[in-house]
Amino acid sequence: MKQHNISKCAIKIPPALFSSSWIIASLFFIFAASPTLATSDNYLDALSTEAEASAHVPTNTGNIEPSEKQLALEKFLQKEKPTTFKYYKKLNRWNKATVVELYRTDNANTPAKFDQLRKKILDLYFKR
Repeated sequence: MKQHNISKCAIKIPPALFSSSWIIASLFFIFAASPTLATSDNYLDALSTEAEASAHVPTNTGNIEPSEKQLALEKFLQKEKPTTFKYYKKLNRWNKATVVELYRTDNANTPAKFDQLRKKILDLYFKR
């Protein structure tokens, strides 16, 4: 190791510190870890595009047809609650089944029922 005296302080610097591969690796990790130094906008745009593309996956990937209750719920959401329907259609089929079951078991057509359905859809979508 080399010793350098700076203001009466002895600093020991390992020789490997000066190798070019170590410097390149250090710079890579600095730029990769710092969103202010790296271009994060392009990465976020790519993630957003990928998320939107995956949202257009067919809801029924198996041979099971949607139930009458599911079709009624989807028709209602699409017509009366389009924003909630946007999140609902992005759910996987198991989460959709959970929402349909909640819709099926509550026979009252009250605003509280639909607020509960909206909350459940958003909770499932955002994985809360």
